[in-house]
Formats: sequence, C-alpha cells, structure tokens
Amino acid sequence: MSFTRWSSHSGLRWTSCFLLSSSLAAGCSTAAEPPGPETAEVDVQRYELKGDYDWARGRLAATVDITLSPLPQGTKTISLDSAVAEVKSVRLAGGGALPFSANASAEQLEVDVSAVPGLGTGAAITLEIDYEAAPSDSLVPVIEDRKGDPLNVRAVFTMSEPVGARRWMPCHDTPSDRAIFSVSMRMDDAEKMIANGDLVSDEPDGDGAHRMKYETTYTLPTYLMAFAISDFEVESTMKGDLPVSIWHRRGLQGHYEAVLGEMVGMLDHFEGLLGPYPFEKYAVVHLPNLPATGIENASISFHYEGAGTEPLAAELSLTAHEIAHQWVGDLVTLESWDDLWIKEGMATLLEPEGLRAHTDKDGPFTLNGNEFFATEGEAIRDTSLTIAEKYNTGPYTRAAWLLTQIRGLVGEEAFWATWRNILEEHRFGSIGTDDVLEAFAEALGPEATARAKHAVDAKGLPTLTIAPLPSGGATVTLHDPDGALLVPFDIGWVAEDGSMRTETLPIGEPFDVAPQTSGEFLVLDPKDHHFTWDSFVVDEESMNAYYTNVLPLLVPTTPAAEAHFLEIGAAAQDEVLFTSSSLPGATPEGFVAFVAGLDSEWTQANAMSTACSVAIDPSHDPATAEAWATALNQTLPIPPPPFVLDLIQVYGYGACSMFDPVTAFADDWTSLQTGLASGEVDYLRLSFLTAFDIPAPLAMTTWGRVAKQANMARARWLATIKLRSYLSGLEPADIPTWRAFFVEMLSTTEDTDVLQQAIRAVVTTMGPTAAENADALAGLDVLLHSPWTRVAHLRAVCAAFKLTAGDVMAWDAFAEGVKDAQLAPNAAARLADPSLCP
Repeated sequence: MSFTRWSSHSGLRWTSCFLLSSSLAAGCSTAAEPPGPETAEVDVQRYELKGDYDWARGRLAATVDITLSPLPQGTKTISLDSAVAEVKSVRLAGGGALPFSANASAEQLEVDVSAVPGLGTGAAITLEIDYEAAPSDSLVPVIEDRKGDPLNVRAVFTMSEPVGARRWMPCHDTPSDRAIFSVSMRMDDAEKMIANGDLVSDEPDGDGAHRMKYETTYTLPTYLMAFAISDFEVESTMKGDLPVSIWHRRGLQGHYEAVLGEMVGMLDHFEGLLGPYPFEKYAVVHLPNLPATGIENASISFHYEGAGTEPLAAELSLTAHEIAHQWVGDLVTLESWDDLWIKEGMATLLEPEGLRAHTDKDGPFTLNGNEFFATEGEAIRDTSLTIAEKYNTGPYTRAAWLLTQIRGLVGEEAFWATWRNILEEHRFGSIGTDDVLEAFAEALGPEATARAKHAVDAKGLPTLTIAPLPSGGATVTLHDPDGALLVPFDIGWVAEDGSMRTETLPIGEPFDVAPQTSGEFLVLDPKDHHFTWDSFVVDEESMNAYYTNVLPLLVPTTPAAEAHFLEIGAAAQDEVLFTSSSLPGATPEGFVAFVAGLDSEWTQANAMSTACSVAIDPSHDPATAEAWATALNQTLPIPPPPFVLDLIQVYGYGACSMFDPVTAFADDWTSLQTGLASGEVDYLRLSFLTAFDIPAPLAMTTWGRVAKQANMARARWLATIKLRSYLSGLEPADIPTWRAFFVEMLSTTEDTDVLQQAIRAVVTTMGPTAAENADALAGLDVLLHSPWTRVAHLRAVCAAFKLTAGDVMAWDAFAEGVKDAQLAPNAAARLADPSLCP
C-alpha cells in the first residue's frame, strides 16, 4: 500500500493504484472515499484553462479554474483526478490558498475545503489550480528536426480518452460528468490552435506570440476536451452554415477537396439518420505521433497524420467512424466505461453506412454485417475488465453486429427513429446500457429484448459444423451455446428465372444445404446480418467442407443463372469473387460492362484482380487467352477510383503476367528514381503503382529512393511496405544489400510507420547468429533511446530478442544497453520478460 500525507495537516489516505505508474495503461482510477459528511462527490460545472507550452523545458505551465456545483455543509475534502507533474498551488477564487495533497503516481489531488465559506448554501465554488504537466501519451509534443519527418513542423496536442485528461489538467475524469470547457493558450505568431467550441479571442501576447481562446456553449466530459497547436494550414468548405475543415501541418499534401466533399456527404447522410449535427463546426486535425488512429473530440476529430488526407476506403472509413461519434459519444456520452459499446458499436455500424455511396450503389440494400468480426471470449460489455482492457473487438465490431441484428429485427424506420429519440432525450447528457436496450424494447418485443440483454454480456460466439453431403452440398449445424444470436442464419437460392427462395438454419439441428433444382445458386445471409460464414467455423474438417462443399454452390453454373449474378448485391458478389477466382458470366469482350454492372467500387476492383487469374487459366484455347490479354492490357493501365486503391495495395495485380508495367509506366519509374523530394508523383498515383510488381533491382532504385527521400512521410511508408513485399522472392545473393537498406533505417528515421516496416524486414532477413545481427541490434538500440519512437518500442524489443537468436549473453548485453531508455510500458515489460513476445 501507499500512503500520502496532507500538505498542511496530519492524515493518511489509501489508494488502490499504488503499484501502477500509469492508470491509463492499467485502466485503473483512484479509489475515492465514499461520499459522507466530510468528503463530497464532485460535480464540475466549468473548466477554464489558461496556459503556455514551454518548448525549452517540455512542460505545459497552466492554471485551470474549476467551478464546482454546490457542496453540502460539513464537507471537509474533495478529490480530483490529477496525474500532472506538479501542482503548485490551489486557491479559492476571490479567496486565499487552500491546503491540498497531490500524488501524481496515485493520480489524485485532494483539496481541503473545510475553511471555504458558504458551504451548504447552494453557492458554487471555483478553485484556481496552478500546475505543470509533462509530456505523455496524453500531452504529446512533436519537435522540429525529428529524423525522417520531411515537414519539420512542431506540434503539441492532447489525447484524453479514456482517462488521459488528468495528465494535462486536474479534473473530475469520469465520462458522466459533463462541464463547460474553455482553453486559452499562448503560441508563436506562425502557429494556430484549434479546440472544442468557438474561437472567442485571438490577441497579441508579446515577443512574437499571440494567445487564442476557445470556449464551448455546451457541456462535455473530460475525455472529449482537447486542443492542438501547430503551424497549421486549413482546408475548408461549408455544409450550409456549418464550417467543415481539415487542419494539417504546413506542407502536408493531400486531395483535400475530394475528402471534404466526402465529409459533407457523410454529414448529410448521418443527419438524415440521426438528426441535425449538434456542434458549431466539424474539423479533422491531422497530428503526427497521435497514440490512436483517430479520436472523436467534440467538434474536432484528431486523426493520425495522413489518415484521411486521401479519399481511400480505409481512410474514409475512419472519417465516417469519427463523424458518427459526434452524435453517439459526443452529443450523448457514457454513464460509465462499461457502456463503451454504445458509442463504439454505433460508430462501427455507421462506418460502412457512411461509405454506402461507394459500396452499395445499385444493388439490393444490405446491412453490412459482412464488414464486422468478433473474437471468441470478448464480450460487448465485460464489467470485469479494466478500462484499457475494454478496448477490444467486443465494444466495437461485436457490438456493431448486435446492433445490426436489432436493425434487421425492427426495420429501418424504427431503428433510426429510436436512435433519434435516444439522442434527443439524452442530449448533452449521458446514457447507459439499460437505457439503450429499453429504448428498443417496444419495437423488439419482450423475447427479443431479453435475448439482446443477454447477448450484451455473452462471450462465446455461434459456431458452424459442416460435413459433406455425398450427393453434393453439405450438412450444416448451427450452435449458439452462449445465446449470442438475435437473428437466425438465413440462406437464399437464386433460380434461373431470378427468383429467390430462402431457408433458415435451425439452432442445434443438422440442416442440408443443397440445391433443389438445376441451375440455382446459393447466397449466404442474403440480408447481410452476420459475419461471413468462415468466421463461425472453428474446426479443420468443417473448414475444409466449407471450402470444398459450400463455397462452390455460390457460383452460378448455367448461362441463365449467370445472367442474375449482377442482381444479388455487393456482399454476395464479393463473396464469390474473393473465394472462387471466377467471374460468372464475364467474357473478354464484355468484361468492361461486367465490371460496371457490379454493385460496389470495391467489388469492381476485386474483379480486376480476379480477371488476371481467369486470364491465365491454362484451359483457355489460344483465341480466348489472347482475348483476355487484350482486354486486360486495355484496362490495367487505367487507375480505378481512389476509394479502392488500398484494396489493390493489398491484393495487387501480381497475377497479371500478360501486362508489362515496366514499359507501361516507364515515365513513373523515372520519376520515382529521383526520390520524389519535390512530390513529383502524388500519393494516389503511388498507391496505384504499388499494385504492380517490377524486377527487384528496379524496385530498389525506385521505391528505395522514395522510402528515404520523398517529401511525404506516408509516401516513404508506402514505399517501405512495397519493398518489404519483395523479400520472400529475393535471390540469396541480393539479401545482404536489401537487409542493409532496412538496418540503416533503424537509426536514421524516427517515423514510427516506416520503422514498423523496417523492423519486420530486418527480422525477415536476419542472420542465424546474434553476431551476424549486431548491426541491426545497434540500430534498435538507437531507436529505443528516442522519445519519439515509443509506438515502435514494443516491436523493437521483441525483434531484438529474436535477433539475439537464443544467445543469452547477447540478449543480456542488449538489455543492459537500453536499461536507461525511456521505454513504452509494454516494451519495458517485454524487456524484463521476453517470453511475453509473440
């Protein structure tokens, strides 16, 4: 146990977190004494922060005025959450100093208010707290001259969810306590600040500096309070009278007009589903070294720098997720962190909803269940977990799956009307699990409501066991031992005339999945309520039967059936193209029309990759093979819509042996050989080029130079990923040169995206002994001593353990060399016990 002593009088206090250096990492918050006649529960009405980030000292020096709701008579102490470096003084506004006890390791600030006049009279009181906060994962400075940063522009910003606000401001750090927030910060004249609320002042502050102040007119919990300061450039548009903008460090390239257009479209779509947008502005702020991919501060979402500067599917998905939070998570917040699933499940459900214009353009309306997944053992709500541990698939994709099932049961109109009612009823307030489920009770009915309440806490997943049928097809048994299902598993059979008959799998009983009439083909989950079937198959025999006996039933086998393939919707089309490497009904001459008829841009891009496999089928006669080669040589040089470029980055056109990318894109390779220090080729074009394989020597002289010289950090990252993809196919004689390339990166860049790829490449090309890996171990030592590479520390420590190749003395020497490094906590744990490494 740990004890702290009052600064002005004798006394002891117990804390439950005495062994923890970071309650964020452990998901622990200090255990306050229960409210009583001497210690009062805190309810904050307002925070007013005034500060200045001291770059020379690496400290936020600030004063926060905290206005508290009236305290009862007899209150002697109040407790606030505080993990700042130093609390210098606590005063009563308009009065004198107050005794206090600050314990940063216990994340606790206790203030003696026994001498405050007027307690019990219904008057609010305001505390003035002078303090300093140190850099952390919640107060993140990014310095100039960071190795590998082509922009060389400093920034400082906050990251508060779930319990990080206490690291940059003493506060009542709980999601159900909402308060007005204002922040006033001093910065250089070239810099700007963005924060929650309206900009209410921007005034000179001497010595080439100015002071900006933002203030909200609405209440927020502390996890949504935020500010960021940098030499920002601002790209902006309007959605009616709503300002919509993207803030980024000066010089960061992107297709901002296109992304802003997508953002406006998402806001429009979500307003139609959820009601009017609730805040005064919406801004996306790009920040390097953000400890998350995205975070939904009210009216200002912070994105990991570059994630959302291009209209790519993954980036737009992130953008949709954070915009959705402005309603669910920001307008209405959580009663407790056990209710995390409410905001994260809905935002995850709304991700593909925000992309529907790209993914379900002409086909049947689907519910996007195939976009989600879950992990066995991870419940939607698990009250036994610490706060940090709650951030798993349960509150995100599994919760989105449950909500999708509810959506399917109650119907579109009732689903969205219920959510609009929830948001209106709890506007600028908080909500709990029971509130949400009870809101749907009338539409669901008693039985389904009871199942939904049970499913929230279920940890197990349904499973499918599959066995071949001798006559074709398979016998499938659906099991749901933990009661996770609300909606049954349906299948559909499309007949040659285009009609569909549906069947429902019973729970716990074998069911034969086989065609009944000639020419019909199978559609799994026609309404798209659930994950793909392979997510529920857990044993090897069933998985083999799934691939051998079920998936072939999805492919139309007669011309009459093939004619209806373009009518079944994007989710079903994707399943066929991904799993069968076939293009039902497509011919070389009609390929362009076939692709245009698919219902999703994603599916269309997949069709291009699949066509290459179809084209090289050795069973083709020469004329057909030539026709496919001609068709693909005409279509492959044409970039697909930007939305799908990240798909072809993953799957590529490596099978397109009939196409010569070296000749077709000769001008591009010449440009890449310059290193792109002036951005001669934009990111979308680079993304397209990564889909094609070129000879390894050319790859090193093109992508290798981009990886080290490009004026865009994400171009360097993309090039490094592309280079790493060549390692498995290198000639043995070439491996040392490629390995040296990646080893050099370990000590010459502090870009953690690039470093994550370089570390993996070094492990892939490692030598058999620690001595042969000494140069890589030296590079990892440099990396781990950098305070700007913490995101890569975990991978770096585990890589070092592998590179020592079982040599105990080499590992001990490496560990001794980095014991003075300020390691990320998860990396420090693995340095102490490398068996924790995967």
